Amino acid sequence: MDASGSQLEVTRHGSIVVLTLKRPASGNRITARMAVEITAALDATRRDPQIGGCVMTGHGDVFCLGGDYRGAGPSTEERAAYAQALIGMDEAMSRLGKPLVAAVNGDAHAGGFGIVVGCDLAIAADDATLGLPEAAHGLFPFIAQAIVRDALPKKLLFDIVYNARLMDAQEALRLHLVNEAVPRAAVLDRAIEVVKKISQYNPEMLRLGRDLYYSMRGTVPEHALEQARVALAAALKKLDK
Repeated sequence: MDASGSQLEVTRHGSIVVLTLKRPASGNRITARMAVEITAALDATRRDPQIGGCVMTGHGDVFCLGGDYRGAGPSTEERAAYAQALIGMDEAMSRLGKPLVAAVNGDAHAGGFGIVVGCDLAIAADDATLGLPEAAHGLFPFIAQAIVRDALPKKLLFDIVYNARLMDAQEALRLHLVNEAVPRAAVLDRAIEVVKKISQYNPEMLRLGRDLYYSMRGTVPEHALEQARVALAAALKKLDK
């Protein structure tokens, strides 16, 4: 944690913002406070026309080992606020409207794995492990499951959950959970490079298309097609200008 007390480090690399989870002594586990800071940073990124995209990474040797549920507090209200902060962070990732790439600099477990899957793309360290090991610790990946379930077949999802099995980077690559596996020292630079390339495209079209993807999740085909029609009309109107 830096001198300001923030649990998130926000840096600029040209037109790219890098959000670094910064609780290395705690495996970069996400507190309610960190989730709120991430949400605020993502919303600021969406509003800033000078920013072309965003990278999320972890400080130190791990990406993120999940949520800091033990620090949520003893009361029902505190625990509800903790869960809501995590949900708010996931929603902010969905509505970013710009490329969002995970630079998986180390192990990504539990909620950290959920963040990786929630990003558009992921560049992983070739020695990282990924998975949902909560059952081995007396819990279940309640919120992470809501994100990961769309990325994994049912049998594979429950294999990972029930056996608390961690995947290596090569398995995650084969399952299309990450896009590249590179040496740890190259992860962040490669992720920034990927976002910079994407951000050269028409940002309004990227926003319309990305927002459409996230709004279509879970909808029936006719509703998805209607949303696609509206997005296409908006895109063509922008091209007319």
